[in-house]
Amino acid sequence: MRKFIITILACLGLYGAGHAQISDVNLGYCADQIPTENVRCSDSQTWVSGAIYITASTLNTYGGNQINGIKAGLYSRLNVEELTVWLRSELDGENLVEETITSDSDPKIVKGWNEVKFSTPWNIPSDNENGLYIGYSFFQKKTSQGLGILPVPVSNAFFLKFGDEPWEDHSDEGTLCVEALVSGDNLPKVNLAFLNLVTPDVYIIDRGTIQIKGTVQNLATYTVTGFDVNAFVDGEKTGTAYVECNIPYGQSDEFTVEVPLGIESMGDGHGSVTVTLDNINEGLDEDMSDNTLTADFLIVQHDFKHRVIVEEFTTEQCPNCPRVGNYIHDALEKEEFRNDILVICHHSGFYTDWLTTSFDANYLWLFNDGGQTYAPAMAVDRDVHNDHTAVWCPSSSAEMEGTWRKALNEPAFVSLNITGEIDSEDANHLTVKVNGAKSLEQLCDNPTITVYIVEDNIKARNQAGAAGEYIHNHVNRAVNSTWGDPIEFNGDEYEYSCEFNLSQVWVRENLQIVAFIGNYNSQNAADCPILNASNLLFSEIEDPSRVDFITPENNSQSEIYSVSGILMNGQELTPGLYIRKTGNKTEKVIVK
Repeated sequence: MRKFIITILACLGLYGAGHAQISDVNLGYCADQIPTENVRCSDSQTWVSGAIYITASTLNTYGGNQINGIKAGLYSRLNVEELTVWLRSELDGENLVEETITSDSDPKIVKGWNEVKFSTPWNIPSDNENGLYIGYSFFQKKTSQGLGILPVPVSNAFFLKFGDEPWEDHSDEGTLCVEALVSGDNLPKVNLAFLNLVTPDVYIIDRGTIQIKGTVQNLATYTVTGFDVNAFVDGEKTGTAYVECNIPYGQSDEFTVEVPLGIESMGDGHGSVTVTLDNINEGLDEDMSDNTLTADFLIVQHDFKHRVIVEEFTTEQCPNCPRVGNYIHDALEKEEFRNDILVICHHSGFYTDWLTTSFDANYLWLFNDGGQTYAPAMAVDRDVHNDHTAVWCPSSSAEMEGTWRKALNEPAFVSLNITGEIDSEDANHLTVKVNGAKSLEQLCDNPTITVYIVEDNIKARNQAGAAGEYIHNHVNRAVNSTWGDPIEFNGDEYEYSCEFNLSQVWVRENLQIVAFIGNYNSQNAADCPILNASNLLFSEIEDPSRVDFITPENNSQSEIYSVSGILMNGQELTPGLYIRKTGNKTEKVIVK
């Protein structure tokens, strides 16, 4: 996928609707953002060089103007003694123009942006056959982290050279922070740049359409009020959507449209869409070279109903946990979440409590590979929420619900159907069976299935931060395997089973089985996403310890007593707890 960015910053004065008088612009790929990362560095005394490439087509748009200097972004100035900015027709060619500053000059080298003006500006021809390299080089007296980049891959946006080594294209790693300073009276009037394109990784034939998200930037004088988004597959236009907007000069905006792709068969399972922006309301785009991007995707016939796993880290010692607990409780009352968000609580993260299981501590690995832990905390389908971990703390119910909503909108390409069977002789032995299918050839690197027994409605003993009675819900009581068991597919289908011993402490009417399929990477806690989930309430399982009505006709060998010792045989029982005696066997039974 090609991403193209040209940043323009200017002093401008409005002189009519949709028009601006512009005298200075910045030409580059980093949108005037200061460096946020550094690149790998050399540990020796050497010259380090970085550059970007502007195509001839784009350069011609600025023909008749001049480049007055260069802004070079440094991540660090430590050990950087001398900095030279330059323009070249070839990476290894002679400098068309250059200027040097040092740690002692005026201006001197600084961390961040170094704006260096040329003694003699370079005039931009109007008929360029070749493009232009904009770059800078610095001498480091020893190891340095000088070259500044943004972690956004952009075509032609990052060329790198150490000492006498050859130039290498690292544009797939990020964007070099460097810009040319352009001025003149011949800047373009209509020029919309397509900065980036985002489409789903998988196209689903049964849905028929695909969501296209993009970012555009207005690089010219006229304010853009609307444009067309066109989708092409194999050279044929399949759909067009109109985007209404109001983008002044120098500003960027995002758009989202849904368009048909017309793909009716899977073929080899791979496809691509080319998206072009045109028909700008204000007139013909003066540089169409930055109006087209392409995205690749896999093709599948269908997806499955997606249900999301929310894992909460909480303990009774955590005074802030009731806040997030209430967020969860209130959200699950809403129809959009009630049936499709499945919550599991790990009693760990901020010390432990009486509900902490032997495996709860293992899940602290999800906190940045077992780094600093805390509660309340949350993971949603174990997807990475920031740069390095799936675990975070919602600051508000709105933030939490937004994350849930986003997860629910993701397609699922594997299904789970759960059944449970409690042994008729040993009513405390449960067998869980899960089966399903996948619609994607490779779900993930290491698909595993995890099965929990979860209990609701447990009275807290001493919950910090709670006023009055506090109830624990979604407490994980047992698991088949901490990180799940491997799944073996027979074609696109699978079957799995596991067994549990049910504790007498657990209240069966409050239990459910929760199962999910996800990836497990033992080397990377941020690479364990959950792909889909399902659940089964214990009330839906035939349980020999649970009876509905007992009469002499169907229980001639049993005697039923109330908990206070009253013989109940022959009477219709109301829901509750009873004692059943059969021969020498005495057991508790629950009437639903």
